[in-house]
Amino acid sequence: MELYVVFPNDPPEEWLSLQGVKVVSAKELGSIEGKFVVVVGDCQLAERLKVACLTEEEAEELLKELKVYPPTAQ
Repeated sequence: MELYVVFPNDPPEEWLSLQGVKVVSAKELGSIEGKFVVVVGDCQLAERLKVACLTEEEAEELLKELKVYPPTAQ
């Protein structure tokens, strides 16, 4: 299952270099079927999509963890 991190606008540069994570803006997001999706900073969008929502602070913590323990392909 792919992990998608969705930002309301253009994703911050520091997210774009992550391996194993698809980082997109909300306007770039297509079908979410079969994907693990987390929306950053727009809980209304997350609620409409029925996916998780993170605050900007929570997303920063996730970014730190993903840099230490990047997802592996299965």
